[in-house]
Amino acid sequence: MGAKVLESVERLSNGEELVRWHLLDENYQLIKPVERFLRSKQRSRAAVGTIKTYAEKLKAFWKYLEVKVIDWRDFSSSRLDEFGYWYLSGGLLLDGKAVSPKSGEILAGRNERTVNLAITVVVQFYDFHTSIGTVEDKKLRKYRTSRRTKQRGKLAGYIKQSPTETTQLRYKESKQFPGCLTSEQVRILIDACSTARDKLILWLLADTGMRRGELLGVHESDLDWTARTIKIVRRNNPNHAYVKGKERELSIADLLRDREFCEILTEYTEQEYPREVVERLGHDMLFVVLHRGSPSYGKPLEPQNLNKLLKRLHKKTGIDLKRIYPHLFRHGYATHNIREGRQKGKDKLEVAKTVQRQLGHQSIATTLDVYDHSFAEAELAEGIERVVKIK
Repeated sequence: MGAKVLESVERLSNGEELVRWHLLDENYQLIKPVERFLRSKQRSRAAVGTIKTYAEKLKAFWKYLEVKVIDWRDFSSSRLDEFGYWYLSGGLLLDGKAVSPKSGEILAGRNERTVNLAITVVVQFYDFHTSIGTVEDKKLRKYRTSRRTKQRGKLAGYIKQSPTETTQLRYKESKQFPGCLTSEQVRILIDACSTARDKLILWLLADTGMRRGELLGVHESDLDWTARTIKIVRRNNPNHAYVKGKERELSIADLLRDREFCEILTEYTEQEYPREVVERLGHDMLFVVLHRGSPSYGKPLEPQNLNKLLKRLHKKTGIDLKRIYPHLFRHGYATHNIREGRQKGKDKLEVAKTVQRQLGHQSIATTLDVYDHSFAEAELAEGIERVVKIK
């Protein structure tokens, strides 16, 4: 049967719920070295979703150890490439291909990004156990010395090279822009909504760049009408919506100057929002279930509720996209701000810093990497405009 990932929820004295993720063996016993690692991540305030990902990747790693009959303490850097290939190809190999144990059909392998994440988790797992002395010198890294070379790439001129530790193995990832929603598509989706709540959700996703967990984790107390901001706060929420990035304040000053947005906000908070029910349930989450006949009436919306909403709207509108998910709004927000910033004559670094701050990226390198396509498009448009002016 193999290992299993399990969620546990503990209600704290202050009323909040503490969510933990665990890895259990086939006898439903905690796999202790994994449990210690996951607890350390929790103490360092890693997002709950991130800890779940760690547990899932280590579940795959434990399966690999089981298949290869390797004690976890005996795993070495020389086997890291073997694990990477095993995981990339689906975990069950026949002549180098992943196959279904039931039907024998060829299965699609995992992509390089997913495999790199699994490798990173395994490296961090052994880093942790090396640091606490559980195992001896199991740091699966190599040391790269610094070289004084001319800076190239997206961070040219912005950072200096220095000695770094790198993971032994990394699969080359194909760089593809994840895509985004246009302002016209966002408008179509908003118009297709049947409640002010749904319109408000889409509007905030499109105009703030919030992640799904950040939006659904907003409490009424996070709204500051005087400062015209929304606070993004890391906390344990009853709907399992968690903040992944930095805590920050997002300005909604421009939104509050929009008459239509204010009308939608008022309709939701003063007419649709079941305040008495919410108060009786003992929470102040902003987005809640509105269906009166549902046992969840007044309870906070959960991430899967938002996914289902977007799936319904996609089907209703017939927008020509493979699927619509919350992050497409975030990408659209970032792309719009990059183009607008460049059109106003701001340099690339200044624009990237602004977008990084709004999106809550830990590193500016993430912003520059994810939105490399958008920066390139903005620079191309800028070049074309210069040529037209010369003519």
